[in-house]
Amino acid sequence: MLPEGINSAVEERLEHEQFRLKTQQQLAKDFAVYGFEFEPTFTTESWEADNIVETVSRALMYMIEKDSSNWHPLLYTMDIPEQTYLRLATSRETDWLIAFTWIVIRREAQKVFFREKYA
Repeated sequence: MLPEGINSAVEERLEHEQFRLKTQQQLAKDFAVYGFEFEPTFTTESWEADNIVETVSRALMYMIEKDSSNWHPLLYTMDIPEQTYLRLATSRETDWLIAFTWIVIRREAQKVFFREKYA
């Protein structure tokens, strides 16, 4: 469990372009380990949140459908419990992928946040 206020601090930081860009770079780094490459501007330009969510959700769906052998290792690298994914994927929620995408983005943003704060 994260200390109280960490998630709100991370969400607040996502409003800043530089922090979003660092989060995008963290996402690209973790996906690249398993052979997935985002388009080049994903790591060089800060995108709006909606564009990040759309792009990351497509990347997640690609990994689930086309590169399933790397799916579990990717979750492990991002530090996302498989149960979190399974709970959403088997729910009746129509936008489960968007909800899961936000979990991934927040987790990657937490990594950036902690690196900035404690490194």
